[in-house]
Amino acid sequence: MPATAHDSTLPPLSTSLARVCPRCRSAAPEGASWDARCDEHGLVFVEARALVDGSQDPLLGTTLAGRFTLLSRIGSGSMGSVYRARQAPMGRDVALKIVRRDRAYDAETKVRFEREARAVSLLKSPHTVTAFDFGEAEDGSWFLALEMLEGETLGERLRREKRLHWVEALRLSSEALHSLAEAHAQGIIHRDLKPDNLFLARVHDPSGDREVCKILDFGIAKWVRDEEAPVDQLETLAGTVFGTPRYMSPEQAQGAPLDARSDLYSLGVLLFQMLTGRAPFVDDDAVVVMAKHIKEPPPELDEAAPGVDIPLPVEAAVRRALEKLPEKRPASAEQMLSELSQALAASRAVESGVRPHFAAGEDLPKSLRLAERRMWLLGGLLGASLVVVLALGLLVWRRSHSAAPTPVPAAMSGGILENSASNALSAQEAPLPQSAASEAALPLASKIEPPLPAESAEAALRPGPSSLPLAPRKTPPKGKPPAPLERRGNERYGRFE
Repeated sequence: MPATAHDSTLPPLSTSLARVCPRCRSAAPEGASWDARCDEHGLVFVEARALVDGSQDPLLGTTLAGRFTLLSRIGSGSMGSVYRARQAPMGRDVALKIVRRDRAYDAETKVRFEREARAVSLLKSPHTVTAFDFGEAEDGSWFLALEMLEGETLGERLRREKRLHWVEALRLSSEALHSLAEAHAQGIIHRDLKPDNLFLARVHDPSGDREVCKILDFGIAKWVRDEEAPVDQLETLAGTVFGTPRYMSPEQAQGAPLDARSDLYSLGVLLFQMLTGRAPFVDDDAVVVMAKHIKEPPPELDEAAPGVDIPLPVEAAVRRALEKLPEKRPASAEQMLSELSQALAASRAVESGVRPHFAAGEDLPKSLRLAERRMWLLGGLLGASLVVVLALGLLVWRRSHSAAPTPVPAAMSGGILENSASNALSAQEAPLPQSAASEAALPLASKIEPPLPAESAEAALRPGPSSLPLAPRKTPPKGKPPAPLERRGNERYGRFE
């Protein structure tokens, strides 16, 4: 009897890095090459952890089309499975999609599979998964060899972190738009953008590791999901609904003809979800979700994510991508990319206080113009409010000081009162030491008149001759010098009455 995953003679498969025969589980000889085969079954030894679920996948350890050796299964769906395979002539690992044999002769499945193979083979953007090979295997099954990616899907990240910072969300959306721009230029519409079709790959460069967003599955849905996972009716239903209702454009939900702007709407939904942690329209019934895409406006971002700080230019760009009518959205992926770039610059300018600079002849998009108007309106209202508050404060301050007598020198006569008052005020700006002030006050005692009442002082300061009688002179008592002039704390730079 062949050994099983639970055979006590084998090391625990969940932790073992040893290679075994996928059929009989016999261990590979020590030091054996990667393509060493089991003598009994002729299968290539695979890592024991690839069999941890105890599955008896008949393709593991086999070689497909004479050049792809299947080492482990990554995932599976209704149309087939995805394997990690070694491409012998090139010495590299690839992600190999294989259509199930019972679906390989289905006309619709074959058309959709060929569509993806042709689409990806035309695209060279670093933000699109790379296709290496495509063809028909010896048993009649179809395969597509894609680059092997390390990382996680956007869906996995959102399930873990719920939402992303707006700068990160704009970066991922912009990288996806680079891929869409090339695809749309080739006449290819993705039609199934969703979190699980955006892959956040770790790329190893001489300068260091970095993360790159890549778009997956042009024309094919439901490839990398486990068979044991529960089926969500909002996921793509192969052969029934092409696309994912939660991320469909209104025209796609209505079955209308599509163009590149349908993908831009779907990406707008993804951007909304990255910023707020939820899609704009959510319901357990797929038909209800599709109806909301057609009829209901998307919720405000601060309503979907209360307390989350999302800049106005970013919100305006999202709302423009989510317009119901395609003609109201950005006309192309390049235009949406430009608008997101300008939204990023405008948002950072608000934080730093520096107005962003756009190239000569480059028009600010309508969404950003509206956001800028809103910011200018808010700034104008705040400025007007500040002016009102300052005016009221000045009025209260003047009224509180109008009751106190204003010191005006009255020793002068007639038309030179104004100059005397000005000279007296100027003299107060340079205070003398206490002893000097007392000595200087004595010779002035006979010249300084007591202050006039407030009404008389104001009349005396008006331009032109004055007929107001002067107050009677009072002589200070002998031997008692007048008190030094008192300074007010708020008259450091002169009075402004």
